[in-house]
Amino acid sequence: MKGEHPPAVFVSHGAPTTPLEDIPARDFLKELGRKFADVRAILCISAHWETEQLFVSGVETPSTIHDFYGFPDELYKLRYPAKGSPDLARKVASLLIKAGLECEIDESRGLDHGAWVPLLLMFPKADKPVFQLSIQHHLDPACHLKVGKALSGLREEEILVLWSGGALNPLGIADFGSRKATDDWALAFDDWLIKAVTSGDSSSLVNYRKLAPYPEQAHPRPDHYMPILSALGAGGRKAKGRVLHHSWYDGDLGMGAYSFQP
Repeated sequence: MKGEHPPAVFVSHGAPTTPLEDIPARDFLKELGRKFADVRAILCISAHWETEQLFVSGVETPSTIHDFYGFPDELYKLRYPAKGSPDLARKVASLLIKAGLECEIDESRGLDHGAWVPLLLMFPKADKPVFQLSIQHHLDPACHLKVGKALSGLREEEILVLWSGGALNPLGIADFGSRKATDDWALAFDDWLIKAVTSGDSSSLVNYRKLAPYPEQAHPRPDHYMPILSALGAGGRKAKGRVLHHSWYDGDLGMGAYSFQP
């Protein structure tokens, strides 16, 4: 990305085991990091940090949070020893407050797996300052789009705004572990999502529960969908999406990734 401002980027982080598995999404994330080698810091917004109001992490050295259970022992030994950026955290909080959104600094929060799983693959040396922003419990689509818009100027400061969730995250619906073929309902939602993203159709993306096919199967709980909306907002005025990656894991887990810019 030399000579260009980084776009806002959404990635599907998949299962916590993504760094250990030989899957297309892992290879993609490794390559994606090389494209952003020149960014000076990373703001990661993860589906796995939910708060009543917005919080941004202002920790000097964030810990690695293993916020899952029942996985191989090898996974719990992984660490992502990046430095934080309290100064940039305060800047982000200021931008959000200026946009009419409540935001506070959290001085203890580490990096959950929605952040460190993709970052471990993208920036394995952990040599970029990393700080996180939460999503909100109410999971209101329009509000998350507004959050992204408030942060769109960060791209001009060579900060990579990385939104981490899941293109399709049908936990509790799909039968994972069977390596089965992708279901028709998942294909239908995925096709709709790609069309809405690449056309920059913010209205459809906000109203996906009414307009998308099978939204309740694709996102039984929409925490992993909200980062897509914020990424679109962070792309700037009249932003459109570009598909960076498309693959499936275990049948119905969508591993799509998109960039957003005007």
